[in-house]
This record gives sequence, structure tokens and C-alpha cells, in this order.
Amino acid sequence: MLRSKSFPISHAFKYRDRVAIIGDILKIVKNSKEGRRKTQIMQSANLNYIQTKKYLNYLLSWGFLVVTERETYVITKEGSKFLQLVEVRRIHSLM
Repeated sequence: MLRSKSFPISHAFKYRDRVAIIGDILKIVKNSKEGRRKTQIMQSANLNYIQTKKYLNYLLSWGFLVVTERETYVITKEGSKFLQLVEVRRIHSLM
């Protein structure tokens, strides 16, 4: 008989809140010199298409991202500032 390890359900999945997802998207875009396409962001942030559209529209409306002529997303100065705040929040949550 095979024994399976039992893990508490809380450790089986790691859920991200909205701020964490926004931080992940901003970090993905910031780490690219020429910007990222929607599909690249979707795959890197582990989001589905609908979620990706929702978050990108939100970030565009707040001025954290802009779209280039090549249809890539680039982080703005405001987006970089917000990303710094998200990183500080993550550090404080670890303490």
C-alpha cells in the first residue's frame, strides 16, 4: 500500500492578493529593457487572459504602465514608485 503525505490545505496553495499580483506584473515589466507583451506578462505572472486584461487596464488607468507603438508594456516613474512600496510591504510582512 502506498502512503501519501498529507499536507495541511493551507500549504498546498499559495494565494496572492491584488497588491502582490500588481507588484509581480510591475516587476516583470521593469526587468525588461524593451517592455513586455501581454502574453509574456500573462505567462510570467501566472495569470489567465481575463485576469491579465483586468490588471493591465487597471495599471494603465493609474499611469503605472504605458503601451508603446510596438504594443509592449513599459513601467512608468509612478509604477516604479508603487513597486518600491510593494517591496517594502513584502519585507514588513516577513518580520
